[in-house]
Amino acid sequence: MKKLFLGLILSSFIAFGVNCGICVASADNFNIKTFDADYELGRDNEGRSSLKATWRITADFPPNQNHGIAPTFVKSYDGHSTNFILESVTDENGNALQYRWKDDELRIGDKDAYVEGEKTYIIKYSQRDVTKYYSDTKRDEFYWDVIGNEWRVPISNSRINIRFSDDIAAARQSAPNCYKGSHGSRTRCDFIDDKNDIKFLGGALSRGEGVTIALGFKSGTFTPYQKTLAEQLFENWLFLQILVSIPGIIIIIWLLISYYASIGRKSELSPITPEYIPPKNTSIKVSANILRRHDTLKGSTMAAQILDFAVRHYIKIYETGKSKILRTMHYEIEVTRDPQDLLDEEREVLSDMFNGLLPKVGDKLKLEKLQNNLSYTRRTFDDESNLSNLMEGKYDIREYNQTHGDTFKKRSKILLIIGIILLSPIILFASAVSFGMSKKKVLTDKGLALRRYLAGLKMYIEVAETERLKMLQSPEGADKVKVDTNDEKQLVKLYERVLPYAVLFGSEKEWTKQLGKYYEQVGSNPDWYYGQGTFNAAAFASGMSGLSSVASSVSSFSSSDGGSGGGGFTGGGGGGGGGGGW
Repeated sequence: MKKLFLGLILSSFIAFGVNCGICVASADNFNIKTFDADYELGRDNEGRSSLKATWRITADFPPNQNHGIAPTFVKSYDGHSTNFILESVTDENGNALQYRWKDDELRIGDKDAYVEGEKTYIIKYSQRDVTKYYSDTKRDEFYWDVIGNEWRVPISNSRINIRFSDDIAAARQSAPNCYKGSHGSRTRCDFIDDKNDIKFLGGALSRGEGVTIALGFKSGTFTPYQKTLAEQLFENWLFLQILVSIPGIIIIIWLLISYYASIGRKSELSPITPEYIPPKNTSIKVSANILRRHDTLKGSTMAAQILDFAVRHYIKIYETGKSKILRTMHYEIEVTRDPQDLLDEEREVLSDMFNGLLPKVGDKLKLEKLQNNLSYTRRTFDDESNLSNLMEGKYDIREYNQTHGDTFKKRSKILLIIGIILLSPIILFASAVSFGMSKKKVLTDKGLALRRYLAGLKMYIEVAETERLKMLQSPEGADKVKVDTNDEKQLVKLYERVLPYAVLFGSEKEWTKQLGKYYEQVGSNPDWYYGQGTFNAAAFASGMSGLSSVASSVSSFSSSDGGSGGGGFTGGGGGGGGGGGW
């Protein structure tokens, strides 16, 4: 046993060593032997600073690892472009090398071939507007990260050469400054100053280390960077968009508020009076659609639909036991009444559940079989579009309204004109939103009446039990529903029928708790729900909660739910960048 244990430990160490070996072998596991950077600082015809750079990099690669090097370049300085232009990429013999850009990374080499041993790369590029006037030193400065500190490979030896013409050399003020190391380092590096030719000795650099130099010139030596007309126009446009953004957001919010008020005919909704039973000839899916679009849908539509089938005696619900791992209850439904006389969308729900066929009396289905069931999900893809067609056609609940359409088209045109004048994306977006809103359907008189009815039913469901009884006893309540509030059996039937809507309104817990109490008081059990244990109010409420959770999990319905003065440091100037291998 001891030998086996020691063997397992030894195997683990061997595996760990192998894995670490694999980890170390990366595209940056090589070194740069020499990095020679030559810069020529000049002036163009406008007096603006220009920079011509030549990098000569010799790298030493291991076998079967790298296609080449991948330096990165910083193409802006002090908030503006430096007009970076890549002139050429060659080897030491002047032969052109393959390369491609990936953002600001220049990948040099053939993607279908590896390099091995020493390889020299010569990269030439140019930039402009690389100097800046610093008020603290009162000088124009060339403060530049000549070797950036983002190189991911070590550099054995680095040398930098800065050249400029005699007239620029004559404008120099103060001695050069050179810093090396990681970002923020003030470690000095040696240099040889020959007026218009300065050699900086960066020496060896570890990963993440670079070289920064700072040269001061008499103020006015270089013409300051000036924004182009295009840049000025862009900045002005950007400033304008910032000013317009807040009004634009307010406009979009106003459009949304007015849109929902218009399609739901909110101004015509009052007065709302309590309702006590579900709306006639209206399915749970239609009611849920109205609530989701125009009010608030808090509960699971699928859970409400299953309960609606049950309390109307189209199905029975059985508890079949708890899962072994999660200890959640499993449920099975049995069809107990011919579903042919159901509404179109209700039959579609059942046929989706029963493999695309309308079930017959006696057919059974375990609800957990619908969980994570791709076939079932596919069968429900067209449910929402089919429901919309029914509501806009056969049921006459929504229709195109000319006044609504014309109003939002007019707003769209006005916003389009303003957006074009201001060149404002947010206003143009608001125009497009308004145009899309003009095509949407509005509640018909029948649809408005249904919305009002549901609001009244919600009013009744959400009040306390004592208030509900008072509502039923009122003259208005007595006219709408014939229920003797002293007869608990009648109250049971009423509470059963309203239960699916209590789920939609998010009052399921309170409603099932009260319904369970009524069952206990009359000494009966629901004839549509069969639990595993002895029936009581608590067990019934727990069963309803579990059923809701399971039904929600299988639901296919829409959810309700300056350095020249000596104060510089490495990485503080322009330029920079870094790189590694690929």
